[in-house]
Amino acid sequence: MKILVVEDDQMIREGVCEYLSESGYEMVEAGDGREALARFYSDDIDLVILDIQIPHINGLDVLKEIRRKSRLPVLILTAFSDEEYKIEAFTSLADGYIEKPFSLPVLKARIDSLIERHFGLTDRFAYKGTEVNFSSYSARVDGEKVDVNAKEVEILKFLLEHEGCALTRAQILDGVWKETEEIPFDRVIDVYIKELRKKLGLDCIITVRNVGYKLERQ
Repeated sequence: MKILVVEDDQMIREGVCEYLSESGYEMVEAGDGREALARFYSDDIDLVILDIQIPHINGLDVLKEIRRKSRLPVLILTAFSDEEYKIEAFTSLADGYIEKPFSLPVLKARIDSLIERHFGLTDRFAYKGTEVNFSSYSARVDGEKVDVNAKEVEILKFLLEHEGCALTRAQILDGVWKETEEIPFDRVIDVYIKELRKKLGLDCIITVRNVGYKLERQ
């Protein structure tokens, strides 16, 4: 998951980014409203932590612009306790706010909750340098786009939904192929697994001898 932190106080911004990156999130920084929107349009952002009082374009106007294009979760970061700011933030469709000074563990808990609510547990997959978006059927390795076909993505998602469990080829076929589709010979699963490993570097897909495959992250 990629999080954009918009905060003009460098110490706060870097502290938040360092803490969340240790929890496995990919962090993107912006110090003002213009940079925030540039990052929003150029990066594949999943969630925004947005301060209200930032230079050039204030946080509420940044939020309004984001909402013209996306419904991704936005958490307002503010030093204000004034109700008017909170009302305007929620009117502009913020997903929540947290007041300064704040606890980093509490901030992380809020972010984890927002991500689970918006994306679900298996909407996206991240492993080492690989990221897969199951909604858009897209994948990146070390930030570079990789061409994957629909069945490769669906097989990966099925393995993820049963992480740690050994699945037979027949189980994978039953879980991935729809009733309206012609079900192929079960050994075609071997071809798809080979391609997933080759394209995405997924050494976490393990061959279980005389059974099939399982996904197990180290």
